[in-house]
Amino acid sequence: MMRSMHSAYDIYRRTLTSLEETDSVWWYLGTTTVQLPGHPEIIVNHVETVMIYRSENLTADSYRVPWWEIGVFRDAITGEVPESWLNPVTGNTLPAARTFEEGPSGFSIRATDRNGVEIFDAVQAHAILNTAQVEFRHEAGRVAITQTERKTRSFPGVDGTFDPSQNSQSETVLQFFADDADLDSGAPSVPSTGLYSFVLTTPAWLGFGDRPSTFAVKGLMHKAPMNAPLNPRGWADLQRLFPHYFESGQIKPHWR
Repeated sequence: MMRSMHSAYDIYRRTLTSLEETDSVWWYLGTTTVQLPGHPEIIVNHVETVMIYRSENLTADSYRVPWWEIGVFRDAITGEVPESWLNPVTGNTLPAARTFEEGPSGFSIRATDRNGVEIFDAVQAHAILNTAQVEFRHEAGRVAITQTERKTRSFPGVDGTFDPSQNSQSETVLQFFADDADLDSGAPSVPSTGLYSFVLTTPAWLGFGDRPSTFAVKGLMHKAPMNAPLNPRGWADLQRLFPHYFESGQIKPHWR
């Protein structure tokens, strides 16, 4: 149960994005794994992603959230952007996915009669949103927002593109937090950190064939200043691999 002097819509908008029509940057920093029966969970690589969420007014109690992301995978052993992946179960060395990008995509948020929010009009090039739920919980002077999305979608291949023939059912859980003190400050955008998980059928390029397995990405989310390299190594590699999305060292999303 949530107890707060602020509405759920106000908390959501100021925590994920801003009451102002502006862009907000989130870093998603995670580890990818495969769960294969008969084996411990297998670490595949690490991922460093910049997500940009835009805030666009719709009505007094709804707004649009266009989003855009670029990311790099990083070899779990060397820490470098990989050329190949050694499957420890089969012993095979295979070409590895290096980067991915998605967007512009987006969804809209509106307040509900029961002091909650709901997602509507979600558009994503390589996914179909089947269900979405947003829940709020208040404890120890903090609000936790948990957003659960179930989609039919694909995952980046070795070349960074999405193969629609590899579509599977997926579940994404985002949980981000805001302090009461920050919300009470009246700032249009408040600091936030969070957790995320993403689960779907194992991509074919990992080389497990027809073996039943599950692929997951789990990590941390952190809201950061628009043009500050929270992760300097990731920022440098993103500039090198996506130069067309940077200008004078600053990230420039392509919204259209």
